[in-house]
Amino acid sequence: MTRGIKIGLTVGWIVAVLPIVAIVVLLLGTWQLKPLQTVRREIPLPNHGSLIIDGEQRSRSEHGFSQRAGYRPPGSAEIEWFGDVSDGVEPQVYQAGPMLVVIDLPAAQLYVRAHKENWKSLALIFPDDLSPFPISFYAEKNGLTAEEVSRINELGGKRERKYPTTYIQSFDPATRDLKCSYHVDNKSSWPLHLRLSDDGTRLVLVAIGGLSP
Repeated sequence: MTRGIKIGLTVGWIVAVLPIVAIVVLLLGTWQLKPLQTVRREIPLPNHGSLIIDGEQRSRSEHGFSQRAGYRPPGSAEIEWFGDVSDGVEPQVYQAGPMLVVIDLPAAQLYVRAHKENWKSLALIFPDDLSPFPISFYAEKNGLTAEEVSRINELGGKRERKYPTTYIQSFDPATRDLKCSYHVDNKSSWPLHLRLSDDGTRLVLVAIGGLSP
C-alpha cells in the first residue's frame, strides 16, 4: 500500500469519525447541563417566607424562557403557585404593607399577593397600531382604566407600525409608586409614573413625563 493511499484512508477515517465524536460530546454536555436547568430553588425572604423558582416547569415566551414561580408563606409547607418569571433574571420581591409584590423585570410584570392564596397579575403591555385587541383588553391586563391606557397609547402618535415596550425602573414599597419608561420603536420614550392601589388589584396613572394626565 502506497504512502498516498494510507494518508487518504487516514483522512477519510477522520472525516467519518469527527461528526460522531461531535454528536457524543454534544449529548454529554446536554446531559450534564440538564440538572442545572431543572433544579428547584428556594429564596428566603425577609418575612420568613420563601420564593420558589421551579426549573422543572419551564416554558417559552416573547421574552425568552420562563420558569414557574411560587410563594411559601412563613411556617407553611404549602406553595402558592402564582405565575411564571423570566429565566436568568432574579425577580424582585417587596413587602408593601400587608401585600407581597413580585416584579419580573424582563416581562414588565407584577404579581401582587393581597391575601392568602389571592394573587393578582399586572402586565405592563399596551396596544400597537396593528393590534386587533380593543383598549379594554389591555386595561384588563395592566390594571389601568381604559381612559388611562388610551392616554398612554396616544404617545408617539399614529404610525404605520408602532411597537411599544415598557421598562420598569423602580418600585417604592412605602408609597407603592412604580416608575417606568414607555418606549415606542426604541426611538422615543416617556417616563411613566404609576401607583399600585391600596388593595393591589389595579394600577393608577399618576403622571406622564412629570405631568399629570
